[in-house]
Amino acid sequence: MQFRHPYSRAINEGSIQAQADIDIAQSAFDPYVEQDSFSRVSGYYDGTSLQQRVIKPLENYNASLFSQYRVTNGDFPVYEQEYQTLSGGEASVGVALSLLKGRDIDKRRVGMKNARLQAELWQAEANLLLNEFIYKGISDYLIWYESALQVQAVQSLLNNAAEREKAISTRVEKGDMAEIELTEFKANILQQKLLVETLKQKRDGYSRAVSYFWRDTNGEVIDLASVTTMPTNIEWPFWVGEAQVHALKKRIAAHPVLTRLRIEQAQNENKIALAQNTLLPKLDIKASIARDIGAGAASLEETEGKLGLSFSYPLGNRKAKAEVVKVQSKKRQIEDKLTATQERIVQSFEQAYTYWQQAKNIAALQQQNARLARELSLMEQKRFDAGDSDMFVLNARASSEIKAQMKEIEAQVDLLKAELALYKVAAALLSYDYQ
Repeated sequence: MQFRHPYSRAINEGSIQAQADIDIAQSAFDPYVEQDSFSRVSGYYDGTSLQQRVIKPLENYNASLFSQYRVTNGDFPVYEQEYQTLSGGEASVGVALSLLKGRDIDKRRVGMKNARLQAELWQAEANLLLNEFIYKGISDYLIWYESALQVQAVQSLLNNAAEREKAISTRVEKGDMAEIELTEFKANILQQKLLVETLKQKRDGYSRAVSYFWRDTNGEVIDLASVTTMPTNIEWPFWVGEAQVHALKKRIAAHPVLTRLRIEQAQNENKIALAQNTLLPKLDIKASIARDIGAGAASLEETEGKLGLSFSYPLGNRKAKAEVVKVQSKKRQIEDKLTATQERIVQSFEQAYTYWQQAKNIAALQQQNARLARELSLMEQKRFDAGDSDMFVLNARASSEIKAQMKEIEAQVDLLKAELALYKVAAALLSYDYQ
């Protein structure tokens, strides 16, 4: 189920997509090239300008490094003199960064952080989905296993009863026993056969259900109906002892549901930081050094240093303030949900633990009850053969033996279900290297 089922493979594809989203978010800081061109195609002046920039965004301070080359040719009017360069063009390098708004956080950085958190969120979701999926598959398997064991047990008793029927028929033919005794015995056998068919119906129904989960190395369905021999040892990996209970309880702190809420909490913290960032005034600085080469106007021959500041701040800013209120409320909501969910999981674990303790006691008692029922049935058979008992009591003992064996098998499998439930509540069904 964990490695071969198409459902599991589909979940793993989601993890690949989440990793791809990280690369997509990180691409916001990839370098890029820009190019602008300008030409006066008619009029008194005739000029052409070409500008090309390589820009590398940086994560810190909302900064970016840039390198630019521009070159012009022709005549420009006074208001377009900024396009002019010497004949060899102008090369410049510079940096732009934020001093207030966008300095510590912006949408690109939040997007990158949240993409990483989203990958962790999906992993927690995948673990939760697989934990539920494995629990469902093994639960169906245990139901099939229980009914198959019960069929085997009743069939074994029927085989023994067939031998007794021959002996009783012989005694009736000889006149040592009334025919009604044989009829009553056959009626009891018929009840056992009906029970076997009912159990087979349940077994075969769940064999189809389990076949959906059980896959070969190629992911193809294995038909459980083709299994003719019951496993004597199902290699049960989910054993439980008091030490294991303690270890499982400690795992609750890392439960996927709680992990999911903590990641949502971290994502909301990023939103809080971004919302508070929008309340700040925008104050950006840009500095560059430029140098022209070639021939031309003497005013363009020296190295130029440029420094620019830009400032803006919206009046009112109600949207940003409302966003801060909203995300802070969301923070408190997630904290309350986290507390409530953790308490619910702990309560569910304690409930499963109590059920497991009771299941152990019941399984032990049902085992004793089945052993006593078998002994009483054998003793009654000896009394009947000696003529000290009648068919009614013999049949009653046989029915009690069957019921006791059914209850014993049910209790043993119920104990396995109780152990499985502890692992399921602790989301620990993925802790094993299944073959």
